[in-house]
Parts: sequence; C-alpha cells; structure tokens
Amino acid sequence: MGSYFSSLPELFRLHGYHTFGAGLVYHDKDDPLSWSEPFWRPGLPEEEKRWIRIAQQASPNPWLNKDSIELIEERLARLRAAGLSDQELLKPSNLRKFKGPPVEAGDVPDDAYFDGQTAVRILKRIDNLSGSKPFFLAAGFTAGHLPFNSPGKYWDFYDRNSLTLPPYDKPPFNSPEWVEGDSEPVQYYTQNGYEQPWHANKEQSMELLHGHYAAISYIDAMTGLILSGLKKRGLYENTIIVLTSDHGFHDAEHGYWGKHNLWDTSLAVPLLIRTPPVKGKIPGSRISALTEHVDIFPTLCDLCGLKKPEWLEGDSFLPLIKNPERTWKKAVFAHRKHMWHDRLQVYEIAHSVRTLRYRYTVYLDREKQILYRELFDYQKDPLEKDNCSGRSEYTQTVSHLETMINNSRKALRPDNIT
Repeated sequence: MGSYFSSLPELFRLHGYHTFGAGLVYHDKDDPLSWSEPFWRPGLPEEEKRWIRIAQQASPNPWLNKDSIELIEERLARLRAAGLSDQELLKPSNLRKFKGPPVEAGDVPDDAYFDGQTAVRILKRIDNLSGSKPFFLAAGFTAGHLPFNSPGKYWDFYDRNSLTLPPYDKPPFNSPEWVEGDSEPVQYYTQNGYEQPWHANKEQSMELLHGHYAAISYIDAMTGLILSGLKKRGLYENTIIVLTSDHGFHDAEHGYWGKHNLWDTSLAVPLLIRTPPVKGKIPGSRISALTEHVDIFPTLCDLCGLKKPEWLEGDSFLPLIKNPERTWKKAVFAHRKHMWHDRLQVYEIAHSVRTLRYRYTVYLDREKQILYRELFDYQKDPLEKDNCSGRSEYTQTVSHLETMINNSRKALRPDNIT
C-alpha cells in the first residue's frame, strides 16, 4: 500500500490509522495526503497593523510584548526612511530586516505562544478520539527556534548568573571563515539578514542561552501536557512516543550561534523513544549506537507490524532497542548544499560522515572537486579544536572515511526506481 513517495503519516493513514497533527511538522508547506483531517497551525495574535502581521508571519514564533512590537516598528521606519518600497520590503532578504528581538519573556499564559496553542489543540483531539481506530499524531513545537520566545515563568526557572557558556569559543584551528556558516541571531540583534559577519558578545550569548533554556523548558512542559492527556484517556501504555528534533543547534560552541554548518553540534539531535513492552527490551536503556532520522520510518513500521516500503533508505533500529549492546551501523551521513541566504557561497555541496570516533567532511565546488577537508578525532579532541585531516598519521583514516562517503552517495536511490 502507499505510493512511492508516501510520507510516514500517509503510510499509516493508508493502513487504517487516523492521522492528525498540529504546529510545525512540514517546513513551509503542508502535505494533505498525510492527514485524515486538515493539519492545524496556530493562529497569530490579533494585530490591526498590517506590517506587524507580516513580521509575525515571517517568524517561527510571535512577539507579544509591547517593547518587541515597538522594535519592529522602529526597524520598519528605518527601512522606509532608506527608501524601500512595500514591494521591496516583501522580498525574503528584506523580511529579515524588521524582526523583533532575539528573546522574549512574555507575561502571558502558556497558550499565548504557538507551542501552547499546539499542545491545547492536540489535547482536544486526544479527548475526542473514538477508540475505534489506531491513531498517529504529530505535534511540532517551534520555541526551540529563534526567536526564543516563551512565557516568563520558564525564564524564572534559571538564574542567568549561574549559566555557563561552552569552554571553547573559537573555530577549529585554521578553519576558513565560510565553513562556520551564518549565525542566526544576527537578524534579531541587527537589521542585517546574513549579509554581514556577526558573532555574539558575552552579554548577548548569556541572553541567548537563558532564552534557549527557557524555550526548551516550555517545550518540556507542553510535551508533558500531551503525555498527561494520553494517560487520562488510558492510551499512554499502548502508545509509541518519539521525541526528536529536526536539527542540532550551537549554543556558543565555537563562539557560534546557529546550525548552518556541518560541525557535530549542528547535526546531533535528541532521540527519545517510549514503547509498549518489547520482548527483550530493557526499560530505560540508553543507547550510544549511531542512528539517523531516516531510521525512524522503518522502526515505526516494525513496531506497528506494517510492511516496510522497499524504497526506504533507513534501517529499523528495533533490534537495537531489544539489545542495546549489539553491533550496529558503523557510520551515519549528512549533506549540505549552500542556501540562497548564505553570505559566503564558496562550496556547492558538502558531504559528511560520522563514526563513533570521527567526523569527516568534504566540501566540493560546482565541478565536484574537493575544496576543503575536515577531520575531527573526538577521542582526542571532543571540542573540535583542530582539523587533523592533513596530518600524516590520519592519511589512512581520511582515505577510509572518504570511501564511506563515496559509497553512501552511490547507494542513494537509483533514478530508475518506480
């Protein structure tokens, strides 16, 4: 069942599951075929001023505080004074130039921001489940994306003076500027998009760290509400729960804020799975083996007894859940093409392989020639201080990892599959 390109929720829908979701699951666009009912997105706060609405729509999270709205208005006024027309202001590069601040602690209830609205919507759907069909629900939270906006009570969990920044605040030794990528907070602290270089000072880093911690605590609380809703309906014990993120994020590691690179912190994501009893599984297991996002699809198929589509690239890690100590895959892969907003578009595409000990990345130009290599040995250099790809003692390691990358690319789905 299912078409070649069926999504994860679509496959479950085609197998008789009632699928529904809310928040941010697909980026920018939705996929109606995934859902048994229309996907629900949170509403923006009521706002009579058109350009404030436009600024809010261009943000993953709304700004609610009066001083935040005033900052948006001030920035708009500067752009208009510089001669930008309404048509020019609507260009994606200019939408980045009249944002609110990078952080906000709102004196508001949980459901004033997007994630609270998402949790409330999901709770209502759980309460209305008929029980006649299995279900697949997706809740996408946004507070972990800049701007770090959340209710003030979550900010109060933390004393900023007791927070600690990462111990190493420099790029890897001899790393070219373009490898680092653009730092996301620049568009909130300044009126630039990504066209100007920017690094946070200590005060800004502490503010961002405080905001990020508060946002994650807010997400934790909203996740807890959904779990409580499942328990209230007697559904928790028989429901598979997956908690993960779409990407990692640097909280001042290497002195950098953002995710637009192929360093380990940008690519490492949390993955927590709660399942009903699985034969052989040890409850509360912490698994250190390597997995990828593409592994979640086949794993859920196995856990739910659905036939896995032949075109899936991932590997079900159900055997790993049953036996966390077993031998598992030797490497996982990541790829990044330059995006339209990148300030320094030097490479065309980069390919990265991660083993338990190493990360190796090659950056290629338009002719597929290697511009730069990066190798980190996490056994000796867990903070990525030094790119050791050019050292003679790592020659064989580089050759081995480059072969892994090349084989991975060859193993991608053939063009003639139907």
